[in-house]
Amino acid sequence: MGTEPCLIVATSARALVRAARRARLAVVAVDAFADADTRRAARHCVRVPLAPDGGFAPLALAAALERLPPARLVPGSGFEAQPALLAHAAARHRLCGNDPAVWELACDPRRFFALLDALGIDHPEISFDPPAAASGWLAKRAGAAGGWHVQCAGAARADAARYFQRHVQGPAYSFLFLADGARVRAIGFNRLLPAPRAAPGPWAWSGAVQALPPPAARAQAQAAAAALTARLGLRGLNGLDFIAAAAGFRLLELNPRPTATLELWDRPPAPPLLRAHLQACAGRLPPAWSEPSGVRALAVVYAERALRVPRDFAWPRQARDVPSAGTRVGARRPLCTVHATARTAPGAVARVRRARLRLLAALARLGHEPRPRLRAGAVARVSA
Repeated sequence: MGTEPCLIVATSARALVRAARRARLAVVAVDAFADADTRRAARHCVRVPLAPDGGFAPLALAAALERLPPARLVPGSGFEAQPALLAHAAARHRLCGNDPAVWELACDPRRFFALLDALGIDHPEISFDPPAAASGWLAKRAGAAGGWHVQCAGAARADAARYFQRHVQGPAYSFLFLADGARVRAIGFNRLLPAPRAAPGPWAWSGAVQALPPPAARAQAQAAAAALTARLGLRGLNGLDFIAAAAGFRLLELNPRPTATLELWDRPPAPPLLRAHLQACAGRLPPAWSEPSGVRALAVVYAERALRVPRDFAWPRQARDVPSAGTRVGARRPLCTVHATARTAPGAVARVRRARLRLLAALARLGHEPRPRLRAGAVARVSA
């Protein structure tokens, strides 16, 4: 793969930086947090601020990228609302991922859902005007990521960037896959975890567990990935989010980049996923894929009130994305993630939920977090 370093740019780059280290690649990270884990794993780490919409502050990011020597650019989350910024970055650095035009289409609901209709891919009903009866509808922000922007339609303010989507009942899944511009190699399916009480909203990204959807939904997700790859020329790691509803598969979105579920799958005996991403971007898919052992889950820990990370806090070994001592974390903002592996999906979910509760309880003993309340039998059930 050569000695050219990887430049990983994402709102939170830690998972991709860790994947690069596992692939034995030199890595420079640019993200909005520069947390302790990222700084330890990267050769060099640059922190840039976020804009109010959750994407990068354009001028600050452009200036940071101009100061760095040319490298292989691996973009993560943060470019969804501003593909022109990705194009600017790709003018200086060698892009390893989807073209900015693909990001632009995937994050434009008018074009994306029209494409799904043309390809015969099922999705929830969409409206670009506020529905006459708000009940049963969600309001979403075009180009946003992480689910924090999703609201019940009746609670959403009028906004030109918003569109409306029929709320489909059913478990939410994601599908991580590699593409070489024409063909697809499945990596794995994950079930998304429900948001905890402290999350900024009921649809905020809160973690996932390796889990298979029903066979029909699985086949439809793979067919959708193949159809979108053939039409858009997708390259590298990509993700689909979908609902496996009683009425059948409904596609929610395409993430034209490596997703946060990458680290559920990037472990032995599977080969390094970031190396496979770079090879797929160059047109080479692995002939087969070895699944890692056990079932892994990850969960986001949200701060229940504003805090400053204490210097005397012993982070548990399951914690990742650990902020540096002295960092201020706002209420309902992500504090870190916790990870666990078990023989089954319910077992892995139970372990990460206990790890999250223990972490919050430990902070509470130091006077930094309210003590979490645990109802009897409250462990979420997840089908394997």
